[in-house]
Amino acid sequence: MHDLATDAELPKEGQHLFQLRSLSFNYADGHCALQDIDLDINTGDKVALVGQNGAGKTTLVKHLNGIYTNQTGSLLYKGQSIQDDNLIRARRQVGILFQDPDDHLFNNTIYEDVAFGPMNQGLARDVVDERVRKALERVGLDNLMFKAPHNLSYGQKKRAAFAAIMAMEPEVLILDEPTANLDSKQEQIFAQLLQDFGGTLICISHDLLFLYGLCSRAVVLDHGRIHHDYSLNELVSHRASLREHGLDFTFRFIDCCHSSESHDHSESHDHGESHEHSETHDHLTLSQSDKQTAVRILSPPMEGVPGEKSQVIRLDNYSFQYKDGTWGFKDINMTVNEGEKIAFVGENGAGKSTLAGCILGIKQGAGKYYFKNNLITHSGREKLWRQIGMVFQDSSDQLFCPSCEEEVAFGPKQMGLSPLELEKRVTEALALVKLSGFEKRVPMNLSGGERRRLAIAAVLSMHPQVLILDEPTANLDPRNEELLLHILHNLPVTQILISHDMFFVNNSSHRTVVMHQGSILSDLPTSDFFEDEHLVGHQLDYAYKNICGREIMKMQEAVENGG
Repeated sequence: MHDLATDAELPKEGQHLFQLRSLSFNYADGHCALQDIDLDINTGDKVALVGQNGAGKTTLVKHLNGIYTNQTGSLLYKGQSIQDDNLIRARRQVGILFQDPDDHLFNNTIYEDVAFGPMNQGLARDVVDERVRKALERVGLDNLMFKAPHNLSYGQKKRAAFAAIMAMEPEVLILDEPTANLDSKQEQIFAQLLQDFGGTLICISHDLLFLYGLCSRAVVLDHGRIHHDYSLNELVSHRASLREHGLDFTFRFIDCCHSSESHDHSESHDHGESHEHSETHDHLTLSQSDKQTAVRILSPPMEGVPGEKSQVIRLDNYSFQYKDGTWGFKDINMTVNEGEKIAFVGENGAGKSTLAGCILGIKQGAGKYYFKNNLITHSGREKLWRQIGMVFQDSSDQLFCPSCEEEVAFGPKQMGLSPLELEKRVTEALALVKLSGFEKRVPMNLSGGERRRLAIAAVLSMHPQVLILDEPTANLDPRNEELLLHILHNLPVTQILISHDMFFVNNSSHRTVVMHQGSILSDLPTSDFFEDEHLVGHQLDYAYKNICGREIMKMQEAVENGG
């Protein structure tokens, strides 16, 4: 084993912690991810690293603790190159929370995963135990510390991975999409934990409302280059700049943030019975070519809420229990009719993804499951993939081919389609999600948002009758969120959406099912759901984001009016 070098003296606040000069990086497939990066990050900085999907953000931060070595240019940490003893030091002091929490979790229990880092720091066993319990308590997982990580919900995994980083007490904290797939209560917990963090913070996120008030500086990447480096307030104040870089998120607040600040929460969300989903698309900033592409490929949208349609899915007293005895959900009774657009909402670990897995057929519960009035048996589950498509929370779980072209073609090829039809579907699906030209790219070299869009294309190429999307907006930049919203609006299939994104739920569903601890609490029209006085109690309140949204829109109006 290497002898750990004595830590270098921490630079004083305001001094350079990282210095990057002419840093460039190319992946093995030839894709240029970073070009001539010049950047200084000082001790104590709170930096928001933003940009469209594929801009190079994740690639950049993986250089900061030596995961990637600089191919050209220079990178200094505390005044020294990240190599030899300084590489060991950087990896001990610079903590990174990856987009995919499974990259952090590989032991038999959460306790062991969180203990792994401190143990490798050479700390005494009692100190390690204290750090582990403290870290898990702070993220609300102390009651699950001896549970197997693979039995956690995605949101719980994210929090466990964060605890594993914080247990090492890093001086520098780098987070890559930390709030993706988290309910609003957990977002607020993350925000509080990060506000209490006294070190240097670098946060990658497309959620500018989360970054607002947390970070003071914004570095904007675009196609591997730094385009802007200024205050976060300057970035969010200039809508034209946001729009230029595909970061304009204010379309989310057209409905909810123009109300007077004196209105209470329920008033600010009173959309009324006349709310029509088609109206929301007048607010979108998609280019006309994007909209025309979606409309050309997809059939015309259905009008309004489906009427008397045939039953597609029915669950009678359906339950699922994990091998460790934990109930995923219990005694579910519900039906889904042809053409419906249904949203499943609830806190992390409520059972939403587990239920979706049973509907898809990759899990088998107890009770009766009917698909198109046919009772699904064990053998019948194996055929559901031809009619039900699902985009998983973690897109890496369904991407395994060496190229994007082969990835999208894999499903249709298993259906026995002709080569001509196969080529047509691949071309159309990639165009639909704005990935034309990516045919030969390696999926695992794509950004998280690009992989998400590729997974959507791989499912849509199979033309499923039922489409399940589990946290589809996670890791997507605002421009691609709008594109996805437009795609789903024009997609004439039954849709089941699982999301903590209340804007997306409001604009993509006719019906909302609220789950809590494995049970259905309510099942009602989406317009009624948003008037539910118990919304806050179900950990779905997003009023705190609306407050930030209103502040930002006021700043934008002041800039546009010359104030």
